[in-house]
Amino acid sequence: MSHSGVIRMTDALPAVEPETGDGRTPTRRRRSLVITSMVVVPIAIGVLVSTVLYSTRVTPSLPVFAPLPSPSAMDAFITDGQVLIVEPATSAPVSVRAGQKIEIVLNTGIGQTVSTLDPSVLEAVANPLCHFTPVCGVTGAGSWTFLARHLGTADLHIIFGTGACPQRSSCPRLLQLLIPITVMRAT
Repeated sequence: MSHSGVIRMTDALPAVEPETGDGRTPTRRRRSLVITSMVVVPIAIGVLVSTVLYSTRVTPSLPVFAPLPSPSAMDAFITDGQVLIVEPATSAPVSVRAGQKIEIVLNTGIGQTVSTLDPSVLEAVANPLCHFTPVCGVTGAGSWTFLARHLGTADLHIIFGTGACPQRSSCPRLLQLLIPITVMRAT
């Protein structure tokens, strides 16, 4: 302003800021920069803090368990004089002497059967005595006795039973084994 009371034109007009190449004034550019930094800086700090906290966290140790025992099926063998009593669980081969009896004991359910595939080597004994007293007379248990007649190998076909099965289509699958029985010379 001048002292003479004359207002100059340049004093009355707002100051004009030169525009930059992108059409924004330096004041607008500074305002954009301040707003952008107000948004970006906290996000960057958050990312940095999260990264540091994640990398320095305490990792829980996993409990160490002893290995689980693997289920293993094993055949049970008992000798009662001239009778070899077998409670089969696998199809492992069995050897007997000529003239010896082999008794197969099952404790599984309805429908179980044991038969020889070569009756000339192993002959089924009709109405045998039960030699394995813990299963004799137990419901669902049974024993089958075979006499080793001749030298050679015969397979015993064992079906473990189905249980009560009212309709054929609803019956569970049968567990079956073929056990090779080798008859050797009597000593």
